[in-house]
Amino acid sequence: MALEGQPPFKGVLTHGFVVDGEGRKMSKSAGNVVSPQEVMKEFGADILRLWVSSCDYQFDVRLSKEILKQLADQYRKIRNTFRYLLSNLYDFNPDRDAVALEKLHPLDLWAAASVEELVREVSAAYEAFAFHQIYRSIHDFCSVDLSAYYFDILKDTLYTARRDSPVRRSAQSALFRILSKLVRLAAPIMPFTADEVWRSFTILPGSPSVHTADFSGFEELAPARRQEISDWEKIRAIRNAITPFLEKKREAALIGSSLDAKVGITASDPGIAALLQTHLKDLPRVFIVSQVEWLAAESEGTEEAVLAGMGTLKVLIARADGAKCVRCWNYSAAVGGDAAHPGLCTKCLDAVK
Repeated sequence: MALEGQPPFKGVLTHGFVVDGEGRKMSKSAGNVVSPQEVMKEFGADILRLWVSSCDYQFDVRLSKEILKQLADQYRKIRNTFRYLLSNLYDFNPDRDAVALEKLHPLDLWAAASVEELVREVSAAYEAFAFHQIYRSIHDFCSVDLSAYYFDILKDTLYTARRDSPVRRSAQSALFRILSKLVRLAAPIMPFTADEVWRSFTILPGSPSVHTADFSGFEELAPARRQEISDWEKIRAIRNAITPFLEKKREAALIGSSLDAKVGITASDPGIAALLQTHLKDLPRVFIVSQVEWLAAESEGTEEAVLAGMGTLKVLIARADGAKCVRCWNYSAAVGGDAAHPGLCTKCLDAVK
């Protein structure tokens, strides 16, 4: 400062003391010091960096083996998200197979838009040095939006649909977009994992290294497509309302897996009713059941679910109709209709043939 009249840095981030899991000052005499070298030896450098990013540095930050073990579990959730993405893109070539954004299935469009919203949120947090928000946003996106919802729905499509079917290529196109964005977002706080992901998927665009890759822009959507994203947020809320009824029937041993079930549904709100009827053919895949049908208003045995701001649903859970397909485990009246493959449903016949 004396020589140059200005500080030798662009910015400084100050933080609280590092204390142990009980909030006590670390000292050799107390025997509660956790050294970075020990952490890296046992857990790896990325988990140490993940711990740093998870801390709100405005306050004293806690570090202990128990905290690191919890972070290791959360790290595995993010890492397993990358594994799911990579393993389901093994036969995908974006130059040949990619589906344009405007032509994606609405569910896949929702997922593509969700990762773009994550890019905006995390980029702003990086600019503000809000690293704990970055960690939380990435972890929650992987755990809640992807693993517990989107990936869960896609399993049947990715594993049992015809390899080049439009619905599978649409899903893969969304997964490709998610992977290419998510690995870049995670790179500053999980550099070794991000490097490994980038090397494992050689057709990611733009750069030989994730650490020199830019974020790409998002294509502008037509107003009708933006409305579809909003509609699929509502369908997600409806699925969340349906799931407890399936769990009750599973506990009562009426069904085993959710694919043993047929869901009858109706809605009090005219807009929600129209939305459900429009997407009725997609609902079995979203609810992970074999069949969904529209109920008559006077149907007996229904149960009621209240949707925040969307009225009520009437729900009826029953055993699915037809026989169980030996390949995808969905129940269908079409099983047994093909002499060469009597155990397969129509979708699986298409894939096998």
